Amino acid sequence: MRALFCSLLVALLFTIPMAYAEEVAPLSEKVGKWSFSMSEPGIDLKNLNKDVLRKVKGSLLEISRTVTETPAMKPPKGFEARMWGSISAKDRYHSCKGKSCPPSLPAAVLAVMMGRYEEKDGKIRAAFNDPSTMDISINNLGHVFANLPVFYRDGEGYMLPEPKRGEDRSGMISFVNNGRIVAVIASKNRPLWLPVSRERYLKAAIETAGKQLGISSEPVKKVKKKKTDKKTAEAEPLVERHVFVEEGRTWIDPADEREWVEKSRSAIPGTMEDPEKLQERMQLLQKELDELTPEQRKMQALVDASSADSQQAPLLPADRTDGVAVVTPNFAYFSKKLPAETPQLITVQWKFSGNRIYDPEQSGISEHLNNQKMLEIYRDADWGGLIKRITQTAP
Repeated sequence: MRALFCSLLVALLFTIPMAYAEEVAPLSEKVGKWSFSMSEPGIDLKNLNKDVLRKVKGSLLEISRTVTETPAMKPPKGFEARMWGSISAKDRYHSCKGKSCPPSLPAAVLAVMMGRYEEKDGKIRAAFNDPSTMDISINNLGHVFANLPVFYRDGEGYMLPEPKRGEDRSGMISFVNNGRIVAVIASKNRPLWLPVSRERYLKAAIETAGKQLGISSEPVKKVKKKKTDKKTAEAEPLVERHVFVEEGRTWIDPADEREWVEKSRSAIPGTMEDPEKLQERMQLLQKELDELTPEQRKMQALVDASSADSQQAPLLPADRTDGVAVVTPNFAYFSKKLPAETPQLITVQWKFSGNRIYDPEQSGISEHLNNQKMLEIYRDADWGGLIKRITQTAP
């Protein structure tokens, strides 16, 4: 009996360290993974050449390799990186219509989302409800102006404040748009935007005020057709004052692992100005336009710097030079000699979780594992290889 008891005691003593050795490792040491997936072609992509789509997807795959080949991803521990590629038929800012307008190109985005492992309800999974993200877009000129307000839009395109140049990020030029960094890899001999004249700006302002008052330059007859036009205008008005709100990309619910959504949206003010004040402002704008000299009509529009990020940006007098310049995206930037799928422009945007910082060079980034991994990728990725690709394709 005593021998049996001793045997059981010895067995128990050997079992205790074995059980301890099999304890779950810290979540920061859990071996993670990275994945790449592509969205299914939407309705707007059905008319695009399948070979072009395949080549654009190939470009996204090459960029994903730039991310995954960094030392921070070998092996990935404590986090998962999910890369989601999407292609659109054209840039959302490409609204110019007519024979003189530059041709549109398909634009692509690689959304990189970093989620650290967390335990919830007894299960361990990567938390993507508040991830660190990095969006790398190809040939998407509109992303150069991300987070900036749109003053007006007319038949030639959008009017926005000129992006403010910031310090370089890993060899890439950058712009500071409302406190958010947009890094850009572009050709040095082609402008990304063009100046908007005072005449064009005032005409757009007058037309917008007229639409708010219900004034139309079209004949009053054919009421039925006018109603149809009104519905079309509500869906995609020719001239309107609105702001694109960039909220980034995130996962809806990490528990259900549902697909991500792009929260960027067009916020159109629902409040209507007092008709009398609107009429008065419209008359003042028209008076200002009529009094411009031929030289002043061609001058670049400048708006008050203190209100350049708002929906009401007054045009400064012609003798002022201290305002924010108004520009329009230059879609003639893209060379017609190059295939549509050739990367001619790359933009990069970041969002770090926690206290929501949008600049990898800014201090105060939370020391979450996914934030640190994203910083490592930013520091170690082969950005020079991407920069070389763009400069080599410049005509």
